[in-house]
Amino acid sequence: MASFIMISNPVRNSKRLLAQTAIAGSFALAATTMSAHAEAPNVVTTIKPLHSIASAVMEGVGKPHIIIDGAASPHGFALKPSQAFLLQGADVVFWIGPSLSASLAKPISAMAADATTVELMDVANMDHLPYREGANFDSHDHGDHEDHASHEDHDEHEKHADHEEHDDHDDHDEHADHEDHGDHSEHADHKDHDEHEEHDEHEHEGAEKEHAHSEHAHDSEHEHEKHADAGHADEHGHDHEGAMDPHIWLNPDNGIAIAAVMAETLAKTDPDNAEIYKKNAAAFAERIETLETKIAETLKPVEGKKFVVFHDAYHHFEHHFDFEASGAITISPETVASASRVAEIQDQIKDLSVTCVFQEPQFDAKLVDVVLEGSDARKGTLDPLGTELDNGADLYPELLSSLSASLNSCLSGQS
Repeated sequence: MASFIMISNPVRNSKRLLAQTAIAGSFALAATTMSAHAEAPNVVTTIKPLHSIASAVMEGVGKPHIIIDGAASPHGFALKPSQAFLLQGADVVFWIGPSLSASLAKPISAMAADATTVELMDVANMDHLPYREGANFDSHDHGDHEDHASHEDHDEHEKHADHEEHDDHDDHDEHADHEDHGDHSEHADHKDHDEHEEHDEHEHEGAEKEHAHSEHAHDSEHEHEKHADAGHADEHGHDHEGAMDPHIWLNPDNGIAIAAVMAETLAKTDPDNAEIYKKNAAAFAERIETLETKIAETLKPVEGKKFVVFHDAYHHFEHHFDFEASGAITISPETVASASRVAEIQDQIKDLSVTCVFQEPQFDAKLVDVVLEGSDARKGTLDPLGTELDNGADLYPELLSSLSASLNSCLSGQS
C-alpha cells in the first residue's frame, strides 16, 4: 500500500504568508480610511457653488454632500424623498437661505433639527445688494448700491423707493433683515393682494397712472403675472422690491467670506481638524484673489458694451467688477414674462443698442429668441450655478471664470 508524505514547500509557504499579510494590511488600511471618513463631519450643502467652496475647505478631511445638483434650479426646488436622508444625517448644513430656495426652509428645519445650520444670507461681513427694479437697470443710479453693504441699509433703499407711507413697511423690513425666516415660506400665497395694488399705484404715478388702472381691469391671472414681472412678488413669496439679492456667491469677496465661515463652523464641529479647515480657507482666498485680476483683464476689452440678462441673478458679479447689465427679461425665472414686459425689453435692446442677450441653461431659451426678434443683438449663455461643471473644489473658480469668458465672447462678437 502506497503512502504519501506531505513535504512542506518553503517557497510556497512564504508566498502564502506574504499574501495573507497583504490582505490583512488592506483590511487595516480600509478600516483606517473608514474610521477617518466617519470622523469627518457630515456636511450638506444646497447648491453647486456652495458645495464647491465646502469641498475646498474640507479637502484632506472629507467630502460634503449636495442637494440641488445638475440642471436643477434652486428657485422652486422640490426636495425628493430620496434626498431627505442627507438632511436627516447632517452634522452641518450650509445654505443661502429661504430668499433663494424657500421650499427647503421647512425640510431643513424639521429634518436637520440637530445639525448646525448656517444661513449665509445672515452671515456677518457679507456684502449685500438689493434687487434692481423694473426691466431697465440703466435708469437707476448704480452708485447708490455701494451703500448697501449690510441689511441695515435697506431702510435707506426703501426711502428712495418712497414706500414710507405703507402700513406694512415695518413687517417688510423684518423680512429684508432676515430676522424671522420662518415666515418666508408662508407668504407664497401673495398675502394681502390689496397691498400689492397700493404698491402698483405708487410705482405708476403721473404718466403711468392711467396705464396702471387699465392693467388692474384685466383678469386675476394676468394681474398676478403683471405683479411678478414688475418686481412685486416672485415664487419665494415675498416682494423683490427692496429685498436683498440672494445670489451672493457671485461676488468673489463673498465667496472668500463663505469659505471663512465654513472653516470656522467646521473647526467648532470638528476641532481635531480645525487647522486644516483654516489653512484650506486661506489657500482658497488666495486663489480667488488671484483669479479676480484675470477676470478683470478678460472683461476690459468689452467694457461699456450693453447686455441684457435672463433674470437678475448677476448683480453681485456685475457690481464687483463694475460691469453692469442694462436690464433683465424677467425678475423671476419661474414666472413667464408678460407681453408688455417683452415689448419693453425689445424696445430697450434697440434704444440702447444692446449687443448681447443672455439665456440660462436651467430655463427654456425660447423667450430669449422672442426678445431678440427684430434686433441685431447676439445670444449668449450665462450660468450662475455652474450647471455643466463637474462638482468639486475647482467648480467655484471655474464658474467665475466662465462668466467673464461668456461675457467677453458674446460682447466681442466671437460667439
